[in-house]
Amino acid sequence: ASGDWSSDVCSSDLFPSHDSVLTLYSIGFSPNSFAQIIDSKYFNWTVYEYQESDFAFKKCYIVSHPISSDSDDNSRKKPYLMITRYQKNRSEEVSIFGGYDFKMSSEIFMIIDAFQFHLKAKGDMAWVQSKYEDIAIIETMLNGSAVKIRSDSAHGTYAIDEYSLKGITLAYLRMKEICR
Repeated sequence: ASGDWSSDVCSSDLFPSHDSVLTLYSIGFSPNSFAQIIDSKYFNWTVYEYQESDFAFKKCYIVSHPISSDSDDNSRKKPYLMITRYQKNRSEEVSIFGGYDFKMSSEIFMIIDAFQFHLKAKGDMAWVQSKYEDIAIIETMLNGSAVKIRSDSAHGTYAIDEYSLKGITLAYLRMKEICR
C-alpha cells in the first residue's frame, strides 16, 4: 500500500481536485475546510469524515480492506468495502471498490454469512439498486461476522475478497454520531 488515502480509500469523484482546492484557497477558503479526517478505527474498520466547507453538509463513511484476497490480477489496486452516510438527508449507501474496472454490466456477488446480495458494477465501483437493499445489507452486516465478495474484471480476471465485520457496529455507530 502506498499510504496515500486518496488512492487507497476513495474514488476521486468524492473529493475536490487539486485545481479546485487551489482555486478555492486563492479566493479565501482555508484548505483545512476540504480535509478528509480519519475520526477513529475499530479493528478493520476506519471512520472518516469529509466536509467541503464550514457551511456544507458532511459525508461520513466507514471503510474496510479485505483480510484475504484470491485474485489472478497482479495489477489490481487495493479493494475496499464502504458504507457512506450523507448528513443532508441522513441516508446511507453501501459501495464496493474492486481495485480494477469491473466487467461491463456485471453483477458483483456479496455473501454476508449465509445471505447473498447482488450489486451492479459501473467502472471500478459497485452499488445496490435501491435504498431498501442498502438498508438490508447494512442490517445484515451489523449482525454478521464476515463478507465475501466475488467479482470479474473488464480484463477477464477475477477476485474473491473476504472482509471481517469485527468492529463494524462500533464504527457504524460512530459514523452516525458524527454525521447526524
